[in-house]
Amino acid sequence: MEGAIPTCWVIDHPAHFQLFSSFIRGGHPDDILVLTSRTEVQIMFRTRDGRIPHRPHLWVERPVGPDIGRFERFRIARRRIKIVRKYLHSNSQIQRIVVKGASLELIAAKRAGISERIYISDTEVNHIAHRIAKRYATEILLPKSWKKEISDSIASDSRVRRYSGILPEVYVDIPAGKSVRKQAISQIREGIQSTSETISDAPVIFHRLIHGGGIHDDSELINYDYWIKDLPVHFVHTKESALESTDAAWEIPTQIAMFDGVLTGSTTLASEAVIQGIPTLLISRAERGFLDDIEHRFPRTLFRWKSLDRDGIDEIFNLWIQSILEQESRIQSIHNNRSELEELIGPIA
Repeated sequence: MEGAIPTCWVIDHPAHFQLFSSFIRGGHPDDILVLTSRTEVQIMFRTRDGRIPHRPHLWVERPVGPDIGRFERFRIARRRIKIVRKYLHSNSQIQRIVVKGASLELIAAKRAGISERIYISDTEVNHIAHRIAKRYATEILLPKSWKKEISDSIASDSRVRRYSGILPEVYVDIPAGKSVRKQAISQIREGIQSTSETISDAPVIFHRLIHGGGIHDDSELINYDYWIKDLPVHFVHTKESALESTDAAWEIPTQIAMFDGVLTGSTTLASEAVIQGIPTLLISRAERGFLDDIEHRFPRTLFRWKSLDRDGIDEIFNLWIQSILEQESRIQSIHNNRSELEELIGPIA
């Protein structure tokens, strides 16, 4: 707690809870939370005991979604700024706000007189948030792998500070993942065999389907359902918002290590899997500097398909499955960006 500053932490996505939880534990007792009302965040908040301390909190609407038009999006955004500003005024002890991509709170914080406003991003295509951050943030944190050709305007800002690697390296417990795999992989296979007449040694794949509706991911989605039907693997399927009201949402970054491989359209899940040495196939049109970074750092672990056309994907399928079957010892080159982020927004507990 030494050196902690009373802070408003903004949680707009499940990965934000994962990233900020250790900072909240190590934070100031006067900290507060702003939480977006999306299913996964609500589940994680309900199951927060033992993971983050209880802090005052405010729920806000999410101004994005498949059924929200432009006018409604603007109305929700204005209301969100207004109520967050009022919430900050009512918590006058707050000296700082920290957000990842959720730039609306930066507007509210500046209007509420919060002097320190930190914006974190690893997503070049979130141009609207970047424009807002350039006007309202006092400090901007970007990865060293940022692709300037996608978004150069914010990267060249004088307020930018760089962090190494990818954000999941801050919160994914890699030793715990290895331990979980040793304990669970045989049980997973036994469960699969009990539902089948034949015993299969096919790789067991964790498959996470995202449904879109985000501010930038709709244009990145690829409908690949029919492409994977005949692959010689056994899929364990889950959807982005299909978790039960348990602590499963908190444990996903560790639990994915139980499986032989991962297939997903989620860049976050892909990065969480790759740094644990799990052969991962990401089917998405997403362009990210951090994806290029881990593709270079973890060869034969991250496989990517970016086309809407399936012609040629069979070669990628084969390379991915071969990597799984080899089960080679994959050397992880992990960055110590926990200490970097602790210097920038810490302390951590």
